[in-house]
Amino acid sequence: MKTAWLLALALPAFAGAAPARLGYMELTPGAVTKFDAPLSPALQTLALTGGNPRVPAAKCALMVPAGFDPAKPWPILVANAVQGSSAVDGVLAFGKPAAEAGWITLAADGPVPAKLETTQWCAAMTEAAFDHLEKAWPGARRWPVASGGFSGGAKRSAYVGAMLMENGHRVIGLWMGGCNEDRATDALHWHKPGPAFFAVPIWLSSGLSDPIATPEQQRAVRDSMLAGGFKNVRLETYAGTHALEPAQLAAGLRWFAAPDKK
Repeated sequence: MKTAWLLALALPAFAGAAPARLGYMELTPGAVTKFDAPLSPALQTLALTGGNPRVPAAKCALMVPAGFDPAKPWPILVANAVQGSSAVDGVLAFGKPAAEAGWITLAADGPVPAKLETTQWCAAMTEAAFDHLEKAWPGARRWPVASGGFSGGAKRSAYVGAMLMENGHRVIGLWMGGCNEDRATDALHWHKPGPAFFAVPIWLSSGLSDPIATPEQQRAVRDSMLAGGFKNVRLETYAGTHALEPAQLAAGLRWFAAPDKK
């Protein structure tokens, strides 16, 4: 049986409906909205892990799909970037295919470069963004979430997804494109998402001509995840090299949202 939030995705926006807003900002479907999100004292402390500076707020970006209405639950893709890169600057590449699949895309960066870009640093910025959404849209913290990225961002998505689950988010997927190492299994050594993490669906997206994350390496990643106890790992290929394939991202998000993921 489809859940209520899945049914909501199928409902068109009412003609003439008021535009959705995030606080004082009007949201335009398919466009990037940037905002600052204050870090709570607990999140400021979390971000210090690894000797990082104390920062007051995160730099965030958001994209919403057509028909978005915050009165109903919507799935959220947390976009992760390669170490040393900006998730906010890359949000458009993830946001367009995610919007086509009926998903919100959320990205967050520190306001200054981290001394050591730890998962705790990234998770603190992401949680600050969720705090901001929750204030504007009560209940947003209970909306379904997927963590995703490409290449190094794919590796990071496993750790961030584990931390999100550890923090009580309803994680329904990990989308990992161009990933040549099994970081989902490694994330269990550093975080405590609980046994339900093994049931989170994982989509591996592999370019047939990728010289960095070769098809052989990605098959090894899949096999390692299955051997490690993950129950629902899907490896899909496309004709391309080491680059995000938008159609695969949209397909993966639709798969996460499907009632039967087998």
